[in-house]
Amino acid sequence: MKPPMGPVISRPDLWKFDMHVHSVYSGDSFNEPGIISDNFRKTGILPLVCDHNTTAGSAAVSHDLRKIDPQIPEILAEEVMTRQGEVVGLFLSEMVPAYLDIRETMDLIHGQGGLVLLPHPFCSWRGSRLWEEYAAEIVRCIDIVEGFNGRVIHAEENAAAREFAGRYNKPISVGSDSHRPQDLGRWWLELEPFSTPEELMKALLAGTVRFPVLERFPEEK
Repeated sequence: MKPPMGPVISRPDLWKFDMHVHSVYSGDSFNEPGIISDNFRKTGILPLVCDHNTTAGSAAVSHDLRKIDPQIPEILAEEVMTRQGEVVGLFLSEMVPAYLDIRETMDLIHGQGGLVLLPHPFCSWRGSRLWEEYAAEIVRCIDIVEGFNGRVIHAEENAAAREFAGRYNKPISVGSDSHRPQDLGRWWLELEPFSTPEELMKALLAGTVRFPVLERFPEEK
């Protein structure tokens, strides 16, 4: 079963949430923490900063965001490279070491009370994606599947991620995967406000996932 999608709506009680953003702490991104928090101030789109193998960027941006609005939950997140490919840990209390076996990595994330997000699972140009032969094997330990990634070139690869999520009844996330300021605020999902991992999962599972699709992916509208 395909996860439901719909056009963007603008209910003021919903949060706009970009669940995949990189800062300069990733090493391959040009997004300074101040640029990311300024974009939130301008657009109201809440960023989930998940830098490569570090929580430093998410800590810096969370600090800035909570000065703007103390109701915003502090979410330490990290895109962790494992021996079998990348996963994202969110709601972490400490950094997860890179290059461990993926099962150990997911255990460490869950052991902190965090959630495991599988990013860009079918992106053909990305050597860092999780090896496809492992996806079904470890799917029971995955909490969220990234159903739309703004840096995935082919629309069918995002569609395959959503089909995979639907097959295993996993909620989907939406992320710009922004590494540059011009990509901030381009893609997001809308969901009920949350403050804990449990509330986020409930919000992701509830109702219709809605996100904007620009002309690069007209068939996904």
